[in-house]
Amino acid sequence: MLFPGRDFSWLRHVIIAIGLIAFNDLLVIFVPTIRDIFGFIGASAATMLIFILPAAFYLRLVKKEPLRSPQKIGALVFLIIGIFFMMGSLTLIVLDWVHSSSSHGGH
Repeated sequence: MLFPGRDFSWLRHVIIAIGLIAFNDLLVIFVPTIRDIFGFIGASAATMLIFILPAAFYLRLVKKEPLRSPQKIGALVFLIIGIFFMMGSLTLIVLDWVHSSSSHGGH
């Protein structure tokens, strides 16, 4: 989905996989409790499954309707709202991490 016009490349696949694994490793190293991990994963995965992915798939798969149709406008609004919800939720979670670590002496 990231590179729709290009052929499959193992190098690109490996680089994306290494980036995702590195991000997960950084989360495991720097996040103090499993509760925070579940909150982060829940905020991102739930928003993706409920708002972002259905709207993105609809916009991508339904080619017969023009972009100005009510269905596609609704899907686009749903997609934008989902992105804002996810950014807001993840921002609040990270701010909670920062606030809780500063109130406990930083350790």
